[in-house]
Amino acid sequence: MKLNIPWHRYALIVYLAEKMQEKGQRFGKTALQKLIYLLQTIYQIPVGYHFSLYMYGPFCSDLMDDLDYVSCIGGVAVSMEEGSVGYTISLSSNAELIKDKGRDFLTDYQPQIDELLETFGAMRVRDLELRSTIIFVDRDAVAGSREIGRDDFVQEIKSIKPHFSYDEINQAVDELESLGYIERR
Repeated sequence: MKLNIPWHRYALIVYLAEKMQEKGQRFGKTALQKLIYLLQTIYQIPVGYHFSLYMYGPFCSDLMDDLDYVSCIGGVAVSMEEGSVGYTISLSSNAELIKDKGRDFLTDYQPQIDELLETFGAMRVRDLELRSTIIFVDRDAVAGSREIGRDDFVQEIKSIKPHFSYDEINQAVDELESLGYIERR
């Protein structure tokens, strides 16, 4: 009998924590959500999560469940530092064991994961929130066969994320377009 344990998901969580820690980047729950959303959506990596739009952008409750599980089995530690407003995800005692269980997945998608971290890994959570929301709205427009002009596209994002200025949204859209990550026409 073969169990259907998603070791690739668990290994990815551990790997992202490891790489962010190596880069000296703060890595929390919101960053995890956004990075995995971008990995699945932009780089088309079959991680298998289903995201919906939530307060801070794309969110998947199954990913939070997996993070809790990986924490319970010692792959990562999830903690809130004193005076901090969010959680920090760091490596724990069984990190290597869990990465080994998902080694094939990590090896197969290493270039895409590295590109994700190179492009988005150093961004603040706020910047990840905006960019992942832009990609979410873009893919929603494409999936719904909605032709949407640039001004209406920016306005739609502004209505979802009113705490971002038009300049911030336009700059992020320009950046994502220049990288070829926007699909709407």
